[in-house]
Order: sequence, then structure tokens, then C-alpha cells
Amino acid sequence: MRQTRLRPPRLKAGDGVTVVSPSWRGGEVFPQRAVRGAADLTARTGLRVSISSVKPGLCPESRAGRAEEFNRAVQDPATRAILWMIGGLTASELLPLIDYEAFGARPKVLCGYSDATVLHHALYARTGATTFYGPALLSQFAENGGTPELTMDSFAELTMRGWTGRFPTASEVIEEFVDWADDSRPRRAVPALPRKALRPGLAQGPLLAGCVPSALQLLGTPWLPDYRGHVLAFEFTDDNGYGPGQAARDLWQLRHAGLLDGVEGLVLGRPRGWSDAQREQLERIVLDVCHGTAFPIVTEFEFGHTDPVLTLPTGVPVELDNTTLTLLEPSVR
Repeated sequence: MRQTRLRPPRLKAGDGVTVVSPSWRGGEVFPQRAVRGAADLTARTGLRVSISSVKPGLCPESRAGRAEEFNRAVQDPATRAILWMIGGLTASELLPLIDYEAFGARPKVLCGYSDATVLHHALYARTGATTFYGPALLSQFAENGGTPELTMDSFAELTMRGWTGRFPTASEVIEEFVDWADDSRPRRAVPALPRKALRPGLAQGPLLAGCVPSALQLLGTPWLPDYRGHVLAFEFTDDNGYGPGQAARDLWQLRHAGLLDGVEGLVLGRPRGWSDAQREQLERIVLDVCHGTAFPIVTEFEFGHTDPVLTLPTGVPVELDNTTLTLLEPSVR
């Protein structure tokens, strides 16, 4: 198990942020939303946000085109951070084409969630570099009415200021679906459920965050990181039809593959749009899957497919104490 000390330089106002689309190229479908997200991030942080495009002559949807776009951002000295446009289903297609050596030689802030899991975990396995499981341009920074304060503050604190301390809680949650073709109003927030210590306890270890269905795509590949010794922060997709039954299937696959052996703690993100009964069912599933282990488990944490979201750094030591997660070291240098 590698405890990484390969951390990117902290960002400062004026630094370049390149937005890439290794998965769904949603910015080309909703360009007005992409422009709005770039403008909000620039206005509130001073970062210079630019939206990348695939090199002329390459198909934007092709493996070669998307990989070239990502690798160009990695190799570009003017790009200090790489931000995902949005998730999708196809990032794993790029795994053999990523320039891991270049990223390891010059690590940068890389932030995204959902399908971004496969590149977060692959880069960690190959280089030991810290990346950030957190907001994406279209789904968070382009929120009508502005990026939620907790989302923006967490991203800026971790990537620009070297913040350490207790990850804050959110009293409200946004789960509402609004058609992006006509997102003329802000989405409505509702009171959030509090975090719950499903299995109380105290644990320390480097953090490893991701989306469970995406993480499973790395089983049997050379890009799978070693989970042992880590505090896992895992969440589930909001794809139609994904519920407790699908979560049970995926969690049991983690357990049968031995990936929960030697884990120090488990932090589960808020599932989007699930009923109280579905949440209770998930709790029973998690305790069943984790039977025979002793690590602490907390649910309803503020990251993943609901908003606002915390930014979670891969490979940085944390302490989990019941429902409190504390970042023990800076994520940037």
C-alpha cells in the first residue's frame, strides 16, 4: 500500500484550468451551461478557465481524440489544473492511452467525480499522485444561481489554500432534476439528512474516493490501486434504475474481490433521490456485506451525485471519528 507524498502545487489566482471531456462530451450539447460554469469559477476564484477541444482531424468521440485532449492538458505547462466537464460511461476506454509518466513527473490538480473515478484510481495506482474527487464543470460549477457555497469553498480551500481540518457538514441538499435545455431557474434545496455512524469507531489512513460502479471497472486490470490501509469514501451512481439491489451487487463484488480486506474505514456518500425505505435497505446491505470486518462506517456524507459536494483528496491522510472526517495534511504543496 502506497501512502503518497506526490502532491500537486497549490493553485493561485491567474493559474490556468483546462476543462476536458474524457467521458460524455456534454459541453458540446449544452455550450451555454459550460460557458456559465467557466465564468462562475473564474469570477469566484480568479482562476483562468478554458474549455478544451479535440485536436483537429481527430473524432471528438474517439478514444484517440479524447486521450489526446487529456494528455495535452497534462503536458501543457500553462495548465495548472485539469477539470472534468462531466462524467459518463467511457473513461475506462482511455486507460492504455494516458501519459502516466508525464502526470507523475508534473502532477497537477485533477478534479471530477463519477466516471472520473477510473482515472483518479489509475493515476494513483501508477504514480501515487493526489487527485481530487469533487465537482465537475457542467454539473456543479454551472449551477443556475451560482455554484453552491460549500462546493466552491471546499474546492478552493483544498486546491488553493492547503486547508486541513474537519470536513464541514451541509444542512441542505439539492437532488432535484432540471432539464438543462431549459434550466431557467435554480434547483430547489431541501433539508438534508444528518450523517449517520452506521458502525461507530475511530480510524486513520489515506483517503481513496470514488463511485463504486466505476471503481469496479478496474478489477483485473493493472490500474487497480491497493485499497489496504485506506479510508474509502465511496458513493453510487444516479443512473436510472440504480437502487439498493444494484448497490448490493456492486458491494458484494468488492467484498468477494478482497478489496474490503484491510480497509480502515468506509464513508458512503448520499444516494440521490432514494426514499427512506431505500436508505434503510442500503444500511442493512452494507452491514451484511461488511460482516466480519471491524472498520467504522458512516453514511449520508456530502459528496457524489447530490449537491453541494465536498472535494476529497486521494492519498492524503484522514481521521474518521464516528461521523467526523478530518483531513490531517495539506493536499497541495
